[in-house]
Amino acid sequence: MSSFLVVWDRAGAGIPDSVRAIAGARRGAAGTSEPRRIERDGVSAWHWSGGWAPGSEETLPLDQAGWTGSGVVRLDDRDALTGALLDARGPGATDDATLAWRSFAAWGDRAPGRWLGDYAIAAVSPARDRLLVARGVTGVRACFHTAIGALECVSDDLALLTRLRPGGGGVPTEAVAEYLRHGQLVSPTLTFHRGVMRVPAAHTLIVMRDGTHRLSRHWEHPTPAPRSARSEEEVAEEFHEVLGRAVRDRLRAPKTALLLSGGLDSPALAVAARRVAPEVGIHACTVSWSSLLADPEVGFARQVAERLGLALEVIERSPEEGLGASAPFTTPEPMPAVEPGLWRSQSALLAARAPVVLNGEGADAILRPTPLLTQIGAEGLGRTASAWRAYRRAFGARPWIGLRASLGLEGRAQRSHSGSAPAWLRPEVAERVPLERAAPVKHPRAEAVRALLDPTWDAACWLDDPVMSGAEVVVLLPFMDPRVIRFCFSLPVVPWTQRKFLLRRAMRGHLPDAVLERPKSPLRGYDAARVRTWRALGAPAPLPGPVTEWVDLDAWRHVLAKQDDPRGVCAAWRVNELSRWLAQPGGGE
Repeated sequence: MSSFLVVWDRAGAGIPDSVRAIAGARRGAAGTSEPRRIERDGVSAWHWSGGWAPGSEETLPLDQAGWTGSGVVRLDDRDALTGALLDARGPGATDDATLAWRSFAAWGDRAPGRWLGDYAIAAVSPARDRLLVARGVTGVRACFHTAIGALECVSDDLALLTRLRPGGGGVPTEAVAEYLRHGQLVSPTLTFHRGVMRVPAAHTLIVMRDGTHRLSRHWEHPTPAPRSARSEEEVAEEFHEVLGRAVRDRLRAPKTALLLSGGLDSPALAVAARRVAPEVGIHACTVSWSSLLADPEVGFARQVAERLGLALEVIERSPEEGLGASAPFTTPEPMPAVEPGLWRSQSALLAARAPVVLNGEGADAILRPTPLLTQIGAEGLGRTASAWRAYRRAFGARPWIGLRASLGLEGRAQRSHSGSAPAWLRPEVAERVPLERAAPVKHPRAEAVRALLDPTWDAACWLDDPVMSGAEVVVLLPFMDPRVIRFCFSLPVVPWTQRKFLLRRAMRGHLPDAVLERPKSPLRGYDAARVRTWRALGAPAPLPGPVTEWVDLDAWRHVLAKQDDPRGVCAAWRVNELSRWLAQPGGGE
């Protein structure tokens, strides 16, 4: 896949030959050409092409409008950005990368606030004495920064940055503690490499020539004015238009894979893709665990595929798959997945079918219902009461009140559960990660915003990154598009966020009635079935890397062998992945 590196010598001494040698030794995806490079005024910018973002692959790196840099760039809503640039600066090229650089000329440091899409960009303006680093709203593309003396280095390739640091930086105890306690990193800038920071999604990092840093959000969750009353048909049609634009902007490859479930989210993406991009081939895939436990998803997915005229491939996973020893692999960090071998094998299957995967994740967060008290504060007592009466007449039941959420009881219970340290985590390590306390969110859709800000999203995007998954495939999330979020946030919470009424109403006539009427049905019993199978396969393999600094191995083995709660056993599997990473070449340096 595409990748980039930007190095700026703030002191003006020039880029060391050692940096050029390390960057020159990196190779892109199979079949890609040698990297292109620009070097001037103490800035070196590399770009490795890999076909991820058609339209900018042959343009980067760029030296334009007083900015030199590179990145991986896929911009959405390009017509709107082109129009704004035409008004601000006049006509110019309209490929994604050049649009970004023209934005620098028009708006300087504020340019990322004008972009929609999935990107990681680093550019230096020597005249302005600064490096600008920006990462997209969703965080699909990773971005990392490190300073080595006067050298400021930015890349989406974490392993490349660690190779640039002489002697490595060591493993921060905070990273290990967060990973073992939560299964992922929860601090937004933390990595497993001391001295290397992760640039958070929707943020811009500015580094000045004197070395001072400024990190700030360039996109905030919108608070649009409530839409005036309109019919259900009008709302449904406008939703089709908004979701269609989000899907169309992501379909630049001739074919795409679609993880098709039997629910509402991914089928809605299939409907949108069929409508806005009929020329794009859709390879619909459903992952089935029918050999492990009862799984009705395949039956509902077949109904959806038949209704939309899609060929459906059912990928059957065996109960033992991913639980035994897997082929050796190397990752820049431990994978934020309970079953990394299983995840990598699934990513390889998808990559063999298409270079892009559409994933329906995000709708649950965006359409999370709002508690009654919050709704009254945002929409007023009169409008709230009217909406509730109409909902009861239409559905014969009241909307969700959310009393526990309004009183803070639900969030307190969730934080208590997520913050409790595993019994096998050494106390001195657990103390490095205090009990999570969610920051207050002041927003009319506070529950939805809190869900969208959850660090799980960044971990999920990182898990799907090719350097982690080992597969040349990019997973895209149309529901997380800012235009979709803005539209959903502008609708009255009743009825549109209740039981995903927006999707059920918009997809009426497009999806089978059995799917539209089906309640949300999570795959129950999966963890317990996997743990039973794992235990039946025999004792766990020896740990290849040292973990005793953080883990009480006796307590850990007791959990693996005896604990009844399958979630606790699955959490203990994190130790296996940490140990695997520490034992790999370069792990823990």
